[in-house]
Amino acid sequence: MAVGRNGRRATGFLRDFQEFALKGNVIDLAIGVIIGLAFGKIVTSLTQDIIMPLLNPVLALAGTDWRGFGIPIGKGKIALGSFLGSILDFLIIAFALYLAIRAIARFKRKEQIDPPAPTEKECPHCLEKIPLAATRCRACTSQLSPTVERL
Repeated sequence: MAVGRNGRRATGFLRDFQEFALKGNVIDLAIGVIIGLAFGKIVTSLTQDIIMPLLNPVLALAGTDWRGFGIPIGKGKIALGSFLGSILDFLIIAFALYLAIRAIARFKRKEQIDPPAPTEKECPHCLEKIPLAATRCRACTSQLSPTVERL
């Protein structure tokens, strides 16, 4: 329950908002967004400062800002350089996320343990779940053949 500054319980909208804001999922999401923004800046810098200067001679754009490259149309222009830079940023971010998700999935697969052996079976007559060692169903009282040897 949410508690206000004076020690009394918060009510209504404020209480609901406080419970929402302090949930672990919201905080995790906020951290993810902040890290994502920072990662986006790193990728933009990688694209602008490292990759595109290497590609400028190939694209015959040497000496100009590649993000400023465009096709003039009347008083404006189609900003192809900016658009292509955004596509390149997206592809790099998508590839990095793919690698991260793949690594996490591989790590989780290694952590998974074989499921525990079943401790129950279904009664063939009434389909009620009963212990494996049971010789009589507790629901329909049908006689069952034992499936587990007793010690």
